[in-house]
Amino acid sequence: MKNKQKIPVSILADKEVFDYLKEKGGERKTKTEAYCDLLDKALTGFVSPFLRKQEYELLPNQCHLTVSDLASEWHWHRATVRSFLDAIEAFGLLNRIRLPKSVIITMTVQSGQPIPPHNVQEQPGLAERLRDVLSDWVTGKTTAAEVGVTCGQFVSQAMAGVANRDTDRCPDSHLDMAGAHSGTSDADIREVALGCIAHASLQKILRKSRFDDSSPLVDFFRLDLGGEWAAFIEASKDLAGLILDTEQLEMTIGMDKDKERLKLLCRPFLSLSAKAQEAMG
Repeated sequence: MKNKQKIPVSILADKEVFDYLKEKGGERKTKTEAYCDLLDKALTGFVSPFLRKQEYELLPNQCHLTVSDLASEWHWHRATVRSFLDAIEAFGLLNRIRLPKSVIITMTVQSGQPIPPHNVQEQPGLAERLRDVLSDWVTGKTTAAEVGVTCGQFVSQAMAGVANRDTDRCPDSHLDMAGAHSGTSDADIREVALGCIAHASLQKILRKSRFDDSSPLVDFFRLDLGGEWAAFIEASKDLAGLILDTEQLEMTIGMDKDKERLKLLCRPFLSLSAKAQEAMG
């Protein structure tokens, strides 16, 4: 006899049950093993060795790590780890606090509800989440196809959150910028996402210049500008405008020597900017 109606139920199980259900399948962890690993890390307050210098006070059932940590340990791709965490969070089995280069995971245990995040470690908005995943694409760690799937998921979640909020009048934690108010629309969310992708694209192009020679710009600062910082700031503004404004760049051909000199400094300017971007992580 077919069930005419599915009744949602919650299953209470000790961690030992999941240990029993684990199946060893070589170095690559199964999803059950990955979930058990997260439980182990949360119950012991695990902090990645790469994050020991960051001062975050963990609450019970929390761990602090990076997606790269889990990908390396589980022998998964980073995109697979992110999708897995998304799914487990959707089931209500964990809660994430996304930081710029890491994540604090709170596992749902006993009460069936995650321990509330620390009040100074708030859930980030859509733009911050997008910037985090796009950073891997900027540095070549993920492909456009992989990060595109994640971006699409984030945008869909944000739009769904707005729809739920409009129904329940509850604030949505997935949005930031102007999108946190009641007038947020799908178009606003889409514009935020496209803006993040456009900015990441500029970062990716800029990153290609990091190995170019930047010394001509340094010499320009020392010799031509006499080490005057205000003058260099003004010159940098002109260089940035020259690079981004293609019409202005074309107009410099055959113009006076000062503008021709600026044109020659474009590549060193990009190189210096790219190195600064690299240093900022």
